[in-house]
Amino acid sequence: LAVGEHVRMPRMYRGRDIQWWMDAAGVLDRKITDEEDVNRARRVPSPQLIGSPERTTLDLNALSGEGVSLVGRLANIRDHKIQFSGSLRNCCALADLKLNRLLSAFDDFAATSTKLNNGVAGERLAPTIVPERLCLQLDLKRDDIRTVIWATGYKPDYSWLHLPVLDRKGKLIHDQGVVSTPAGYDFGGLYAMGLSYMRRRKSSFIYGAEDDSKAVTEHLSGYLDRLVATGGKSSMRKHASRAAQAVA
Repeated sequence: LAVGEHVRMPRMYRGRDIQWWMDAAGVLDRKITDEEDVNRARRVPSPQLIGSPERTTLDLNALSGEGVSLVGRLANIRDHKIQFSGSLRNCCALADLKLNRLLSAFDDFAATSTKLNNGVAGERLAPTIVPERLCLQLDLKRDDIRTVIWATGYKPDYSWLHLPVLDRKGKLIHDQGVVSTPAGYDFGGLYAMGLSYMRRRKSSFIYGAEDDSKAVTEHLSGYLDRLVATGGKSSMRKHASRAAQAVA
């Protein structure tokens, strides 16, 4: 398993699901405006979590216990040889550090609530076990590796959106879900919902759409109020018609 930057979490903590703690402690309500580096914050990987009746914790230690060999991030492929980065130990140490900080924040939150004083103490997961000798290269033929599974995530496809509102990587250019109207285009407003860390950490979750939809509605309502004040209903109808033509 090639390992890069990742987020490590237990499925359960102090008798409750980890997502309950994320919500109750306000982690999922953190706003994108509170981040120093917006782009980096939006690139944070998804947590290593699995849904199962037993609510089992899935992490690199669990996989190692099942016989999975850990290697660093995939760096290069040439002919039948695969090269890996030597950053495995640093990536795992950073994930462990962030995990312990998060659990400490949950403990601090629990200390302020009498309802959470249920006798279940805080705990810490064992550090990620990293091989003493890192594997930096695999020979697919020599090591008899016949199957490679690419699990590199996914990204949105905006090929249907025929407007100059994408950056060079094909990502939507927006400010908390509000897409700026490009110069030379007069189609009113364009809005997005459900994007990763759009306004809050929970923006990409189903229940996170509630708060975001209120903010987007307020922005749209303000835009329509200004439009009526400056151009009247005829101008509003004209903008609506242009918007429909632009999207079509």
